[in-house]
Amino acid sequence: MKKLAAMGLFASMFTAGAFAATWTGVISDEHCGAKHAAMTADDKACVDKCTKGGAAAVFVTGDKVYKIDNQDAVQKHLGHKVTISGSMKGDGTVHVDSVKM
Repeated sequence: MKKLAAMGLFASMFTAGAFAATWTGVISDEHCGAKHAAMTADDKACVDKCTKGGAAAVFVTGDKVYKIDNQDAVQKHLGHKVTISGSMKGDGTVHVDSVKM
C-alpha cells in the first residue's frame, strides 16, 4: 500500500511539472512566423504592422511556432527576444504566465 501511495505521489508531481516550463525565443506574428527569428529592426516593424492588421502574436523558438492563447500577456513584447514561462497545451498552444526580456 505504501508503495502504491508513493507511486501516486511521484506521478502527480511529475504530471504537474510536465506542463510548466520556460522557453526562450521571439514573439512574432502568425502570418510570418519563424521568418522573423532574427528580430532585426525590419522584422520588428513587420510584426508590429501585421499584429495591428489583425494577425495574432505567436511564440517562435528554434524552428517551432506556437500559438499563444492569452494574447494580452505578450502585447508589450511584440518583435522582442524573450523568455516566457507558462504551460503547453496538447494542440501546441502556449499559455504565457510571465515574459522576461
